[in-house]
Amino acid sequence: MEPNGILIYGELNDNCEIAPVVFQLVSKAAELKEKIWSQKVSVCIIGPRINYETIISELGTYGADEVIIVSDDRLKGYNKNYHGELFKQIAQKYPPRIILIGATLQGKEIAPYTAVNLNTGLTADCTDLDIGENYMLLSTRPTFGGKLTANILCKTFPQMATVQQNVFKAIKKENNNVTAVFDWIDIDKIEKKIEIVNLIKKNLSSKDINCARIIVSAGLGACKDNGITLVYELAQKLNAAVAGSRSAYEKGYITKSQQIGQTGKTVAPELYIAIGISGAAQHLAGIKNSGKIIAINQDETAPIFKNADVGIVGNLFEIIPELIKELDR
Repeated sequence: MEPNGILIYGELNDNCEIAPVVFQLVSKAAELKEKIWSQKVSVCIIGPRINYETIISELGTYGADEVIIVSDDRLKGYNKNYHGELFKQIAQKYPPRIILIGATLQGKEIAPYTAVNLNTGLTADCTDLDIGENYMLLSTRPTFGGKLTANILCKTFPQMATVQQNVFKAIKKENNNVTAVFDWIDIDKIEKKIEIVNLIKKNLSSKDINCARIIVSAGLGACKDNGITLVYELAQKLNAAVAGSRSAYEKGYITKSQQIGQTGKTVAPELYIAIGISGAAQHLAGIKNSGKIIAINQDETAPIFKNADVGIVGNLFEIIPELIKELDR
């Protein structure tokens, strides 16, 4: 069978909900397919036996033409052993021209496993996708620590890429018909090398920045002299997630999961509050899809102000306590 269309890994969370990055990838794939002779966009979901009707319909509204479902009660909860092998088999049974996977914890395991078993290449952590010469997938990703971006042409099939979360917007479309395909693969034939005995969720000090509505983000200058404590206090008052710049991460004030920018995460909150962040291009790339941006910085010439909806020039040790007082009223 000739490779055809775009196949997306339909990641499910522990509550059997589709990960937001899947909708973002479907929207982008619907755009890309018009450049490769209107081939279809397919989403492969691997999960337990539940009613997928709502999920199928919702994926259709974002541009999916087909949803392939492999279900078994033993597939509740992610297992690299099962999910990796099943996705690989679906890619072999319905060979696509392009495979797209979110650069999540799941995706970063599924993607290389699939690429190796399909004997193809993989471009990881992409920040943009396009169709280049000879209708080949053109993937853009940061390199040299985020100082440069590289455009990579994938010349093997299927052409594969993992994509950072929130770099694309999930855009609903009108009148898009979606077909459901319920496939069956005998998972008893899959050698079970991994068994999840217990799952203990880490108690994080901040909300997940990938899906936060409000993010309070700190640059290195805002972290020093106990400034990071004020940042967390403001975030708590706003029920917001805490994030920061690359330099704040490198100095140990935030974790890697909180870093925003080309070498960190791309976010799309409704409100982004940047405190002591100058606004380097690498950081701005990570907040380009934010709704509103408020910038607080002592340097009135900081580039962040050119990208902010509201700019406040001043000392954070004076400004943040006043903001907290107002929020307490």
